[in-house]
Amino acid sequence: MMHLLSAMLLSVSASAAPPEGADTERPAVDLLAYYYPWYDTGDWSRHPYVDTPTLGRYGTDDPAVAAQHIMWCRDAGITGLCVSWWGEGTQTDRHLRAGLLAADNAEDIAFCIYYESLKLDRLDGTTDTSVDFAHPAVMEQFIADMRYLASTYFEHEHYYRIDGRPVVGLYVTRVFRGFTAEHAAQMREAVGVDVFLIGDEAYYGPQDAPATARHGAGVFDAYSAYNMHTDPRIEDGEPALAYMLREAWPVYTRWAEDPGVWFMPKVMPSYQDFRGHDTLSGSPEGFEQMLHAAAELAASDPAASRPVVFITSFNEWWEGSTIEPTDEYGTGYLDAVARWRAAE
Repeated sequence: MMHLLSAMLLSVSASAAPPEGADTERPAVDLLAYYYPWYDTGDWSRHPYVDTPTLGRYGTDDPAVAAQHIMWCRDAGITGLCVSWWGEGTQTDRHLRAGLLAADNAEDIAFCIYYESLKLDRLDGTTDTSVDFAHPAVMEQFIADMRYLASTYFEHEHYYRIDGRPVVGLYVTRVFRGFTAEHAAQMREAVGVDVFLIGDEAYYGPQDAPATARHGAGVFDAYSAYNMHTDPRIEDGEPALAYMLREAWPVYTRWAEDPGVWFMPKVMPSYQDFRGHDTLSGSPEGFEQMLHAAAELAASDPAASRPVVFITSFNEWWEGSTIEPTDEYGTGYLDAVARWRAAE
């Protein structure tokens, strides 16, 4: 199995390499990890969870916990945390301010908002999992949320920016209906901030290439994929590396090679959630190989002003996709990040 995976990885890396004679000097990769500030001290009963955090059942509103998270990330070479946000006054909003931003070493890492777009779904009058921007209430709430983020977070000294613009990731934009570049422009004008939007578009089926995706080139500033997990394509229990190289990388490559699209690949250490989906096993060694492949792909993107790679995730305990230290695998995944960063 490992000989096959090594061959696949070499193939991926070769296809992502710059053309012969090109300038091989390139900026360091920005590495962002998704971060979930939705845990209450001692009470993790909302869902079952996988593995045992070294910090125990912590609260993400605890600045001491956040300080340890920041130190781990800083020491490994993670650039920033992309923080799940469900709206003004929600637990994620409160915990971000009370925990991560109140840590005594908050200046050691950047952060940005990952906008949980399905919060808008209930406003369009449908019961399916989609967000219809033809419904006025959806756009009104989207603008209101962005205004709040602008007034509360965007001017923070350590907010993550690309080309001087505050970054917001948008979850599952591939299920949006009726969203266009004009909607993005309308939001920016209403908020008065040139927000840099990253769409969660790349997936399977029509979403496997910009030309056929629901929101192709020109709608968002950049594109990514939060999670490429889907049961029909998985051999239950197989390594995440094998799955990602076999299924996700061809999709990623099509997106990254489109000259009109800035694509930011993501890597996933493992997957085992509480819903009973097929699992992907993980190892720090496989994760490190994924990081190398993703960095090469991001650096080869002709539309990128600098390479950006995402990790799904730092601490999504209910989906078993974490790199935060545990009693089971220790600091293995963070050590893998540090080795990759040292070799970059």
